[in-house]
Amino acid sequence: MIRQWAAVVVTGLAMVGCGEDTPRSPGHFGEVTSAVVVVNPIINEGSTTSVSPGGDRSGVEFQAEDLPTSKTDSTGLALVEKLPTGSVTLGFDPGTFSFQVVQEKELYDVVLSYRDGVVQPLFPPVRYPIGGEVVVVEPGGSIAQAAAADDTIILLKEGTYPGNIELRAEGVLIFGAWSPTKGSLSVIEGNVTVLGGANRMRGVKVNGRVTSNANGFSLAFSDIANATITGNDVTLLRNHFTAGQANVPSSSAVLVDNTGIP
Repeated sequence: MIRQWAAVVVTGLAMVGCGEDTPRSPGHFGEVTSAVVVVNPIINEGSTTSVSPGGDRSGVEFQAEDLPTSKTDSTGLALVEKLPTGSVTLGFDPGTFSFQVVQEKELYDVVLSYRDGVVQPLFPPVRYPIGGEVVVVEPGGSIAQAAAADDTIILLKEGTYPGNIELRAEGVLIFGAWSPTKGSLSVIEGNVTVLGGANRMRGVKVNGRVTSNANGFSLAFSDIANATITGNDVTLLRNHFTAGQANVPSSSAVLVDNTGIP
């Protein structure tokens, strides 16, 4: 049920990300260097950020280096493609924000406040590295088995996966199939417990509880029944909590644009 490619086989990543059978979450990971930029998000309760977003979300314009001007949609989101590597500056009018793009064909989530000409990140850009082993897991396959090694990139096809899952390795990335109209299409039946540091999940649906006491955990563009997060340096971005519960008693957690919770 598990097929593996080396990370250098970028065509394999593109096939998984682009086909109608496996829609992707916003951003073209493994296909083109891109960033999902979210401007002036809603701050959820439990967030420890001291940055206050501005009020404008729709139609905010900025330019990444020499690329064409980008404009946020009604939800404050803009997708920027074909980024160069190295230091990348997003230029607003006025104000700028710069971040490092480490490698080609990576994906970044960049969440910013823009008010009174000042641009501030609500948390450091979330990097989805292209390096490491790439594992495609078919529906019904073992995510825990695929995630046994540090720095593994896991791509889930559309379908259902068994829980309960413990993620003990560090630096694991889990990407689910995702539709812009239907949301997460890769469904984990059961709970997910995150024990390793710097793990990231994006575009998945978990019908149970996500529990993490690890540092550096990131959860984005996912549908989650409920969650208990106790680690530090946690980011929760644009998730939908279907049971309306998310307990985040962390001293360093940023929760933005999540729905189903206050």
